[in-house]
Amino acid sequence: MIAIEQLRYVVLGTANLAAAAQFAQGTLGLEPIDRTPERATFRSDDRDYTLAFVAGEPATQAIGFEVRETKALDIAFDALRARGLRAARGTADECALRKVRDMLWFHDHSGNRIELVVRPMNSGWRYFPSRDAGIKGLDGVMLRSTAIKKDENLWTEVLGAQVSDWAGDAPYLKIDSAHHRLALFPSKKAGILAVEYAVESVNLMMRNYYVLQNTQVSIMHGPGRRPASEQLFLTFAGPDGVLYSFVAEGQTADGDVVRRPRQFPAGPQGLCSWGSDNKIDEFNRAGTR
Repeated sequence: MIAIEQLRYVVLGTANLAAAAQFAQGTLGLEPIDRTPERATFRSDDRDYTLAFVAGEPATQAIGFEVRETKALDIAFDALRARGLRAARGTADECALRKVRDMLWFHDHSGNRIELVVRPMNSGWRYFPSRDAGIKGLDGVMLRSTAIKKDENLWTEVLGAQVSDWAGDAPYLKIDSAHHRLALFPSKKAGILAVEYAVESVNLMMRNYYVLQNTQVSIMHGPGRRPASEQLFLTFAGPDGVLYSFVAEGQTADGDVVRRPRQFPAGPQGLCSWGSDNKIDEFNRAGTR
């Protein structure tokens, strides 16, 4: 088993790079970093970038996680191949594009591309947002899964994650002191369901709610509070079928105390204790353990 240290970035293909870049700046309020005709990257904190849009097929997606040493990539490669999963080391060009020293990529049982990276680039400059959204950083990712139990076992048995709680069949997966950085939701297709950014407070989240309403961005779920993590959330539509969330507050680990994972109901009842409106198909198909 390897140890993942940090969620680093999300890469999303887009059919309209200009529109996606405008969304990242105008709606999310992220800081633009690099821009070419094929690619646009954005900062949300001290990481060089946490969101990258790539021109082309929207199904081109990846999530990057940091590990400490190259030998962790060797261990992961053998373990992934032993499970029959497609895996390969990143080429020099791929590593340069991601701004990392070394990389291993693989596809999970659903076909989602995950990248394990060593020594990703940090910025020495202060984060300067495009608007005052109050973003503190990339907080988590919701991932669609067509093989929910196999994917959960992959994360817990090979990649060192722990299940914090379940909502129906959907596991919340913990890799650091936060309640979760990754959540897997049963779906009929693979892909990134939602990208989540932490904001400073409930006041900032509600301010963003009114900004989104005024700019006619479709609210998909919330504002609300998650029963499992106690996070406040606001989930809204983004380009190319990917959702985004602003989140605030939430549980964190209390020292070395290990808490037993809990089971919450499937569907909206287990996903929002405020009973907020939900327009997300995967949340209604979470299944029942």
